[in-house]
Amino acid sequence: MQEKPYNERLEMLAEKWLNGSITSNEEQEFADWYNHFNDECEIVIDKQFAKDELTLKARIASKINERISNLYKIEVPVRVKIINQIWFKYASAACILIALSIGTYFLVLNKSKTVISPGNSLVKDIQPGGNKAILTLSNGTQVVLDSANNGKLAQQGNGEINKLNDGHIAYNNLNDANKEVVFNSLSTPKGGQYQLSLPDGTQVWLNSASSIKYPTSFKGKERVVEITGEAYFEVAKNKAMPFKVQVNQSVVEVLGTHFNVNAYADEASTKTTLLEGSVKVEELQSHQFKLIKPGQQVQLLKTGSSMLVNNNVDIDQIMAWKIGFFEFSNTDLPTIMRQIGRWYNVDVEFKGAINSEEFGGRISKNLPLSKVLKLLETNGIKFKLEEKRLIVNP
Repeated sequence: MQEKPYNERLEMLAEKWLNGSITSNEEQEFADWYNHFNDECEIVIDKQFAKDELTLKARIASKINERISNLYKIEVPVRVKIINQIWFKYASAACILIALSIGTYFLVLNKSKTVISPGNSLVKDIQPGGNKAILTLSNGTQVVLDSANNGKLAQQGNGEINKLNDGHIAYNNLNDANKEVVFNSLSTPKGGQYQLSLPDGTQVWLNSASSIKYPTSFKGKERVVEITGEAYFEVAKNKAMPFKVQVNQSVVEVLGTHFNVNAYADEASTKTTLLEGSVKVEELQSHQFKLIKPGQQVQLLKTGSSMLVNNNVDIDQIMAWKIGFFEFSNTDLPTIMRQIGRWYNVDVEFKGAINSEEFGGRISKNLPLSKVLKLLETNGIKFKLEEKRLIVNP
């Protein structure tokens, strides 16, 4: 008999995810299991499943546990819509994928590896992105990291570059003060993401179509890096040497903290979101700045120098990309499609008028493109894939 992919720890993690008490390490563990889980069935949640959020969360937890523990006993897949439950939030747990739109909610599981229906105009599928990046050394030499062997990659200035067993790269300081400081850069393509350990021990995660430029060792009064796209930082503490991130026309300054910067060129603003510690965000031209606390976000509009502070950000939504998810909340279709375009390396083109409908939910980034689009198609959106061009008919 095949062993069930379930144990008491997974049940505990599902419960903690639902009640909001899960730690970041536990969430990563749960996400890793969730992303690699494969199932043949779907789950049923009736629209009258609960009259309020607390009851819904408790009943979903019970359904999840029942569903997982009986995983190999279910033979007939079923699907039910959940309608008009605007307050719904916490259904994305265990092996559930969610596609939510205003007025209609679905709970869906991986049904099979091929989900293209007869009426679907996708002629082929596109697999999700993965750990892909190019390291550019100070002399212009480029190293394709996803195909490079583990171990020492190069020596740059006062730093030795190594690719570790888990795939990310790290710099080791050689303690040679006479070596000059040179700069490297790491860039991810569309459909790629990557983790980097900087020479001071700061951890950086790059999202798709992003880059970071940095010195191979930090000297002087400050540590300065430059980024494009989106990156999450866990900065090593050093009160004597502040850490600064230059992005577009602004600079983010910290001593030691955790924060995310979204600075894609095709987004309307640069967003800096703080998870831990404190940061100062300064607009370079006007020199206006904002100090923010954990849970706050600074938005720097690109059409001018206006800086806004958002006190009610959804940290789970903002950080979902790092642990392998798309997560949306009151998000319009163009914003969703920009994220999908980056991860699946497709050019998105809209045909027809774009309505004001907004969406919410959490979907695994490990799904092939067809499955993600099928979830959106349940809301009346049509797609056509022509090579690397994805045509959207809202």
